[in-house]
This record gives sequence, C-alpha cells and structure tokens, in this order.
Amino acid sequence: MTEAAGIFEQVVSFDPTVDFDAFLKQVPAKGAVYLLADEADLPVQLLCVKNLRVSLKRRLGPPEPGALPSKRIDYRDLVRRIHFRRIDSDFEADWTYYEAARRLFPKTYQGMVGFRPAWFVHIDPAATFPRYTKTVDISGRTGVHLGPLEDKHAAARLMELVEDAFDLCRYYHILVEAPHGKACAYKEMGKCPAPCDGSVSMESYRKVVDWSLRTLIDPRPLIRDQESRMKAAAAELRFESAAKIKQHIEQLSQLGKGPFRHLRPLPDFRYLCLQHGPKTGSAKVFVVTPGSIDHIASLIDAPVTAPSLLRLVFEQAERPTPSPPSLEDTERIGVVSHHLFTAKSHHGVFLPLADVEDKTLARAYRDLMKQKRPEEFDGEGIVKELQGIE
Repeated sequence: MTEAAGIFEQVVSFDPTVDFDAFLKQVPAKGAVYLLADEADLPVQLLCVKNLRVSLKRRLGPPEPGALPSKRIDYRDLVRRIHFRRIDSDFEADWTYYEAARRLFPKTYQGMVGFRPAWFVHIDPAATFPRYTKTVDISGRTGVHLGPLEDKHAAARLMELVEDAFDLCRYYHILVEAPHGKACAYKEMGKCPAPCDGSVSMESYRKVVDWSLRTLIDPRPLIRDQESRMKAAAAELRFESAAKIKQHIEQLSQLGKGPFRHLRPLPDFRYLCLQHGPKTGSAKVFVVTPGSIDHIASLIDAPVTAPSLLRLVFEQAERPTPSPPSLEDTERIGVVSHHLFTAKSHHGVFLPLADVEDKTLARAYRDLMKQKRPEEFDGEGIVKELQGIE
C-alpha cells in the first residue's frame, strides 16, 4: 500500500500458520502507531499503543485452549501485514496518528481522532468596520490571526482585555451605523471614543485598532511608555492619574502570560521542538511551521555546537507555507497547539524559531532532559484506535 509505505517506517508480514512467538520477535515491545492491513494491504485498524508486541499478541495471538467462540473480529483470519512506526513521546504519537488517520481514512478520521482545533482572534484594522473576533477558521480572510489560545474562553477574555485597554467599541451592530449611530453608555463613561455617532472618524478609530494590534503582538513598548507616564504623574502628585495608568499597565501586563503566552501572528507560528528519543539522553528534533510538522534529525547527546543542525532547521523553516492554510494545515496547528498548552513536565520543549541559536538549542536540550521520560509499559496501553469502516 503506497499510502502506508509513506507513513510508516517498517512492515512485517503475518501468517497464522507459522510460529507466533517468532513473529512477535520481529516487532519491539515499545510504543508505536501501527496499521493492521489485509491480504490486499487495505486498512483494517489503526492504533496508537504503548507496547506494540503486547498489542499484536492480544489481537493476532492464537486462541487459548478450550476458549469459547467469540463474536469479535477474528484478526488472525483477516490481517496479513502490520505497518508500524516507533514513537517515543506523546507529541510524536499524536502527530503520527493524525497523519496516518487523515491519509488512510479521509472520509471518517475527523470525527474519530479527537483533536481539538486551535483558537485564534482575528482582526483586520483596514476593514470598513474593524472588530476582533474569535475563530478556529484561519483560511481565506484578510487581516491578522493571533494565537494560538488555550480555548474559546481564553479567546473571549483576550477580546475583552483589548476592548477595555484601548476603549474599543463593544457593540458591533451600533458601530456599523457610523457615523449615524446612537452612542451607548460606554461613551458617557469615557470608555469609548464613539465612532458610531461621528464623535471621532472611522479613520481615527482604525488607527486605534491598528495600535491595539501592534500592542498585542509586542506589548513591551507601550508598557514602558505607560510606566514613564505613571512615574511622572506620581512625581507631580497627580496620584489619581497615576493610579489609572497603573491599572492600564496591569491590563497590558497580562499579555504574553498564562493563556496568552503563545500569542503571535499566524506567520510566526514557527518552532523548534525537542522530544525524547528512544534512549536515555537522546532527543528527536522537529520543525513546526504554519501547517507542517517535520522530524528533521535526532540527537544522541547534548548539542555543544550544531551549525549543521541549525542550518537544516532554518532551511526547513524557510520552505514556502500555503496561504491560505488548508484544512489539514489548520488541523496540524491544532495538534501542536494542544501540546503547547500541556503541562511542561512532559510536553517536550517548544522554542520559537526566532530565538534559536547554539546556546538556546543547548538550553532546550537540558530542559528536555529534566522532563520525565515516558514510562515502559507492560500492557497494551491503547491510546487511540480507529476501525477501517470505509
């Protein structure tokens, strides 16, 4: 099967008439994503397990003497090939399983793989009536997508934060009536410049929206400016003004932290990812770009100087990315986003490509080695399972 050959690294044949223990010795007792295929090499079942050998023994092993007939599928009669790929981390397992499911079961995989989409906020400052919206759809729209965010609730909180910090319009249905709309209570509270009723022009309002976008991308310049203003106000004994500026600083200081810690424009969704390798001290190197995940190298020890590896990383990262992203690109971003927000104790290391150099690569490796390695598993350890029902 050409599809399976392009996904999996190894294949073994199964003959129920030959010695089963000898067959099992051909596969590792390690984690794997694997495919059971029939005589025509058509997919029967796709699984992600923590122990391939035990999993195959359970499905393909001869029945116990005296066992009663079962209504379960008799895989021994059906399966003739096993395609598999070794996995050494949860990230590698999710990525490999997703790619295999998408290609082998294109009509049914979406409802069965269980990966959540990545959430973004979208804004087009040049739009006639610009506004921030939360979305999982990053295709086919002008403007900027910022993310990923942990979930839809984090996206909603980010929109509320930026509306409060920059006094943006809260009621879009009134904004679209500008300049003939009727201003809401936020104008009276001094929390909106009211472009809806023409108090300020839409051109001026778009400039404020653009300013808010630039601040979301990098809040540091505005925070520094506000800190200077706060100190000046305090020195002049304008304590009420200083308190208001301090509150504004506290709002802005939420950016880049907590659920917003991975916020960046979609084109900057680029990471060097290190995950545990098959042996203690080893690591696998992945390059993540918008819509692609690529395993480019493996490390058997700590990198001291790695010019060839860094060159390979940046060559991979500079490959053209599709615009707009396809459905598959969006789904891959979702896989990565899930792991970006997983507990740091075991999610591997994700280093923004803009920060990658010899020193940061070595530090990333050390950080990875501090994380707990996946434990050896004596049982099957099914993580994911997809039946060939197409």
